[in-house]
Amino acid sequence: VELLTREGEIEIAKRIEEGIREVMGAIAHFPGTVDYILSEYDRVTAEGGRLSDVLSGYIDPDDGIAPPAEEVPPPVDPKAPAKAEADDEEDEEEKESSDDEEEAESGPDPVVAQQRFGAVQEQLNATLKVLKKNGRQHKDSLKAMLELAELFMPIKLVPKQFEVLVERVRSALDRLRQQERAIMQLCVRDARMPRADFLRLFPSNEVDQTWASDLSKRSTKWAAALGEKNDAIVACQQKLIDLETETGLTIAE
Repeated sequence: VELLTREGEIEIAKRIEEGIREVMGAIAHFPGTVDYILSEYDRVTAEGGRLSDVLSGYIDPDDGIAPPAEEVPPPVDPKAPAKAEADDEEDEEEKESSDDEEEAESGPDPVVAQQRFGAVQEQLNATLKVLKKNGRQHKDSLKAMLELAELFMPIKLVPKQFEVLVERVRSALDRLRQQERAIMQLCVRDARMPRADFLRLFPSNEVDQTWASDLSKRSTKWAAALGEKNDAIVACQQKLIDLETETGLTIAE
């Protein structure tokens, strides 16, 4: 098995960072995520906290990860006393410790952070106005959301903040899938609707609370049984409607 080369490490690092950028861009389209990070930034700056509690840096697409220059070790004098080597090692350890402490204390540049987050806030305000006026599917809204994502995606959040955003999206999807599975069980398992019919008839009718009632009036073997499950199906659909209201997204989105 070949060992990973420095070039291979650089390529993997670039792919990881590009993946993070893409996730951040997708998350930016989910209502409330950008607002949350902006509120965290405002909280940290207002309370005199550390920016490193929110972000660790930025991932710009044109950033390159240059390999370090190869160092040529100095010639070693075999007659040099062992004490000199020990002193050199001690000095090197102190230097590394000092560098680590300095890096940990410095964190992201506050001026750069203010510029970046200010631009995101400005674009978010503009995007919300366009969404309120035109809705999410209008071409101007799509353009505004894309511009917001372009500004938001380079921000490299610390793992704690990144996980909060991912969990918000994951939780909404879990709630959606839970209600869809419940409706399918009511139709397929309880009312004996063929699975193929359910997969053909249910999509695009997720929040149409007359859907089951209308189907129960058809002359099919499972129509009467479906009518008996109508109230339970409508209750599940109401939870989907509540989810749409809460997130500001349609089920299709």
